[in-house]
Amino acid sequence: MSGLLDKAKTASSSEEKATKADTKEAKQASSAGLLTKADSKPQKKQAAKSDSSPPKTQASKPGAAEDGPDIPMILNLAGWVIIVLGAIFSLQGGGFGLIVVLIVLALGIGSIVQSQKMTGGISPLKTGLSVALAFVIAVGPYAAIMIVPTNASMAVTEVSIDEDEDVISFVVRGSFSEADAKIFADSTEVWSGSKSMSNDRASFDVPIATIFQGNSLDYTANVVKEYTIEVESSDGQKITTDIDPDFTTREVLDSATRITKVSKTSTSSNGGTTTTSTVTDGITIEAIVGLFSPSESAQDDGGHSLENLGLIPVTSDYTFKMTVKKGSSTEYIMPTVTVSGLDASWTGTFSGGTQTGKANGWLGMPGTAQNDLGTEYLQKDDFYDGSGCYSFEIEITNQYYAGDSATIYTSTNSWELDWHSEDSTQDGEMTTC
Repeated sequence: MSGLLDKAKTASSSEEKATKADTKEAKQASSAGLLTKADSKPQKKQAAKSDSSPPKTQASKPGAAEDGPDIPMILNLAGWVIIVLGAIFSLQGGGFGLIVVLIVLALGIGSIVQSQKMTGGISPLKTGLSVALAFVIAVGPYAAIMIVPTNASMAVTEVSIDEDEDVISFVVRGSFSEADAKIFADSTEVWSGSKSMSNDRASFDVPIATIFQGNSLDYTANVVKEYTIEVESSDGQKITTDIDPDFTTREVLDSATRITKVSKTSTSSNGGTTTTSTVTDGITIEAIVGLFSPSESAQDDGGHSLENLGLIPVTSDYTFKMTVKKGSSTEYIMPTVTVSGLDASWTGTFSGGTQTGKANGWLGMPGTAQNDLGTEYLQKDDFYDGSGCYSFEIEITNQYYAGDSATIYTSTNSWELDWHSEDSTQDGEMTTC
């Protein structure tokens, strides 16, 4: 009986424990379900909230509020407006002062640079170009006004020389009624004239003979006398222009000669024997005229120390002739050479007709025969009168205008000539004398 009671208590106790365990598990499951529901509800709400927001595809511009003004663009435009204002100040002739213009320029550039910063950074290339352009716009007019003289509305142009008419010409341009012109040789007034303007211009022609007071250049090419044109307009403007010194270097002061022996070879037969002989048949003669150093001189063997580069050519009107003398006796006179500008001409003795050359270096003189190279030379028989000192004299007649004979200069180079009648190898040396 007691055994049955114990078994019944044990069974009852086991059932009770099982029931409690089941109840605990059910409570835990229920609690877990509630927690899951509690957690899921906020997640759904958050997801819904997130899905309802529009996607952001582009960041907003710095400095620009949503639907507000574009600050960088405003700064950029303001910068250029300020720069244009600086240009207007500059165009006032510098009345506002350079410092004011530069300050305005700095403000304008600063605004442009700041606008670039606000739009994502500064581009060195873009900034450099902007600064350069701004500088030209604002400072350029000021610089131009400072550089261009106040008489910029008047000009002297087309200064030229006409060797055929022997005049110096120039044109005055400007918006006024009359121009008074003067020409000065250094500080001395040598000519004056007045003309009314026609179509804003007046042309002047000045005879060289009325203004020339001596060469502008010396033999070293230094300016020793300045010729200037001074013009005053009827509204009070004045301008001064220099005349090209080559135009007013017109007096030939120096000349020289050099000679070269010409040999002739002949062949003769006598009794079946052929004999060849070479004799001196004459000389080629060259002359040079213009300005050069007085230290230049004749040299032995018929040469001269002067080279073409040592010559200052004279563009003018003049004539020169060469006379060959032995002692005081005249042996030969060459045709006169006429020079206009740099163009030389003469009448040939051998070939006849007019021959020409340039008086800007050594110039071949006319002769009485011609060598195998087609060069004219003075034959021995036309001037040679036995051994002795032969002088080659050049006489220059300067002409400042047609028909004028202003000044005459003479130069002489001399050599000892001793030529064997049958054999040139026996000739004496052509030393200076």
